[in-house]
Amino acid sequence: MFQEAFFDSLSIYAILALIFIVIALMFEFGYRLALGTPSKQITQSISPMATGLASLLAFILAFTFSMAASKSADRKELVLKEANAVGTAILRTSLLDEPYRSRSRELFREYVTIRVVEDKRKQKRVVNSVIKQSEALQLQLWNEAMKAHESTSPQQLLLYINSLNEVIDIHTERINKGIRGRIPVSIWFTLGFLTFLTIGLNGLQVGSQNKGRALVAAVPFALAFSIVLTLIVELDRPSRSIIDISQQPLIDLRDSLDVMLKPK
Repeated sequence: MFQEAFFDSLSIYAILALIFIVIALMFEFGYRLALGTPSKQITQSISPMATGLASLLAFILAFTFSMAASKSADRKELVLKEANAVGTAILRTSLLDEPYRSRSRELFREYVTIRVVEDKRKQKRVVNSVIKQSEALQLQLWNEAMKAHESTSPQQLLLYINSLNEVIDIHTERINKGIRGRIPVSIWFTLGFLTFLTIGLNGLQVGSQNKGRALVAAVPFALAFSIVLTLIVELDRPSRSIIDISQQPLIDLRDSLDVMLKPK
């Protein structure tokens, strides 16, 4: 089930502001530290270390962003796979005899309806309820399929059950990849530590030159890092603020069911 972490409950803009403030503080810490240290000593030793840390940070940033983007793409693909699997299963209910055909179709209508939550403000509040209702409907659909075995040929029933199994499997996959499939804490810790160490070292390097902070350059520098880190956070979160996983395939399926399963 979905358990909202502290950072998941924050606005993405609040997270951006928080990261920016921490990065700015680390830069300021490095800058002030340089003011009390002989400048020549810092200048001679800091340049190769700053370059090495920056290269390592670039690698970790690229690796983490790639991981987050891949997980986001998987979540988007699973929505389409689920819509296709449910649509196929609904079509294969025609292989069942009555009354199991009609009962299964109505259960599928309810299933698709609850899976679509278009209001983003409600998504976090209802996700656990949707999961429970979906699994209850899956059990009812399975029971209907078992009842239909006496009046349906084994070949036809097998085709329908295979489609129903795929619907259930994709539901489980969406839970694992959409809710539980997060970037590991160890990677977040490594990324955060390297980021703040690199920023602090840059502040130390700037301070050693005794030419002031040059805020016109320091602020965009800190903001750029903040935006990249915030984007990774957003891609990793199950519930999005600005980068949404489109539910359009399921919406299209729901709208087509309104016509297909309309009582005559």
